[in-house]
Amino acid sequence: MDKLRKILQEKVEISESDWNFIASKLQTKDFKKKEFLITTNQVEQNIYFILEGVFRIFIELAEKDVTSDFGFPNKLISSYSSFLTQTPSVACIQSLTKSKVIFITREDLDEIYKNTSCGESIGRVFAEEFFMYKSKRELSFMKDSPTERYLNLFKEQQNLVQEIPQKYLASYIGITPQALSRIRAKIL
Repeated sequence: MDKLRKILQEKVEISESDWNFIASKLQTKDFKKKEFLITTNQVEQNIYFILEGVFRIFIELAEKDVTSDFGFPNKLISSYSSFLTQTPSVACIQSLTKSKVIFITREDLDEIYKNTSCGESIGRVFAEEFFMYKSKRELSFMKDSPTERYLNLFKEQQNLVQEIPQKYLASYIGITPQALSRIRAKIL
């Protein structure tokens, strides 16, 4: 919980009483490799803060799964559209490694918004960061080559990229596993 508190306090001033209330609403959970946080058509009820491990967000299509994102330590992860709208998720979130998270339910988050002076500021800051992250990823698909997208991911998460199967990395970058092999061969 200390890691999450430190990250939150870098963004928003949190009084001791507000932190105590927030901490009382947080829960931890361990996930085994390949265990799901959420599957298609479930309604997301939680937001997760990743303490350890790597997660994959993907959409199941008839012909193949498409990886839309990864979740790494010290980041939030959720089927956020489903969480906000309380409609069935179109995405699945699966642990790629043994993982540990802190999570909060929608109901408890609403309690934090109502009963703390900093809760709504925390929510706004993370909503803005989520928007900026998604905008950056969208822009990357428009302007960067697959090699540049791979190198950017590698630079951001060098140690953890090795934990991700090549077929998921390729899907995330928007190329075939064979094309990713060629990119890796050129880089090394």
